[in-house]
Amino acid sequence: MNTQIICLEKTQINQATETLVDAFSKDPVVEYILPQLHSEKDKVSRNLWSATLRYAQPFNHIYTTPEIKGIAAWIPPKEYPLNFLKILQAGFYKTPFLLGFRGLKKLLPLFNLFEKYHERDMDQPHWYLFALGVSSAYQGQGVGSLLIEPILKQASEENLPCYLETSTERAVRFYQRHGFKILRTGEKPVQFWTMKREANR
Repeated sequence: MNTQIICLEKTQINQATETLVDAFSKDPVVEYILPQLHSEKDKVSRNLWSATLRYAQPFNHIYTTPEIKGIAAWIPPKEYPLNFLKILQAGFYKTPFLLGFRGLKKLLPLFNLFEKYHERDMDQPHWYLFALGVSSAYQGQGVGSLLIEPILKQASEENLPCYLETSTERAVRFYQRHGFKILRTGEKPVQFWTMKREANR
């Protein structure tokens, strides 16, 4: 597949947000947090993904295609743990008002659980795949593989591991093909996997 991979510009965040909203429209974690919102679901999802991209964009490791078919957003080794103040400033300060109490009651424990496992399992410098999503129109065409390749290659050259969380078995199989192995499998409050790609690949 001959597709050019570029770094996302700040001016492209809104378009990239729409790509992620589409890519994760049926994701189990999104369905768990947002099922009661119905008509508000895309609005809340748009806030979450926009804030995710705005947080990651200054690190200059968000990869996409000229048509923004998909997004791979990475947090580099020196920028983890995540900065809570910067997370709020990126747009997450709006999330509680959009989600409401019931949605926030689901989101925060899940976020804290992911962070607990992340910090416990990755006590060394590493690349963190903050988000990977491909528009539904382009899934299954190799776009995701191309988007993560730049950092997988760089991580191998730097002898650094990579880490991620995912919530579908299809995604698990995808990441396993790229050298990731399962660290943890969770069933509550929603099924998820944490995965690591070793440094010495």
